[in-house]
Amino acid sequence: MGEKKKPITTERLDLILKQVKSESDIKEYMTKYTEDHYEGFSAYLNGYIAQHSLNVTDVIKRSNISKNYVYNIINGNRNPSRDKVIALCIGAGMDYREINRALKIAKLGILYPKDERDARIIIAVNQGIRNVLELNLILEREGHAIIE
Repeated sequence: MGEKKKPITTERLDLILKQVKSESDIKEYMTKYTEDHYEGFSAYLNGYIAQHSLNVTDVIKRSNISKNYVYNIINGNRNPSRDKVIALCIGAGMDYREINRALKIAKLGILYPKDERDARIIIAVNQGIRNVLELNLILEREGHAIIE
C-alpha cells in the first residue's frame, strides 16, 4: 500500500515563498503548491477518480446527481454549484480536506466548521458517510437544506 502524503503546512510554504527569486522558481512553486495548475474542478475530479480507480457509475449513484449532468461536469461542459461539487466529492469518497481542495479549485466556498449545515456535512464525512442520500436524511432531520 502507498503511503499518504502529509499536507504541507502554511508555515512551511511561507518559508519556501521567501526563497522564491526567479521566474522559474515562481513557476515551480505554482505548479507544486497551488491548486491553479488544475484546469478546474473537472480535471481534479477526473484525476481523483483515476488515481483511486473508482467506477464513475458508482460515484454517480452515491452522489445522487443525474448521469447526464455528471458527465457534463466530468467533460468540463458544466460548472457545478457548491452543493454539486460536495455531492460528487462525497460520492467519490473524498475526505474533508479533499472536499475543501475541490471546492477551492472550483472557486467555491469551502466547508466552514462554524456554519451549522457545513459542520453537519463535515461530521458525516468524518464518520465515513459516502452517500448523499444518507447525508440528506441527516440534514433534513436536523432542519437543514438537503444537497440537491
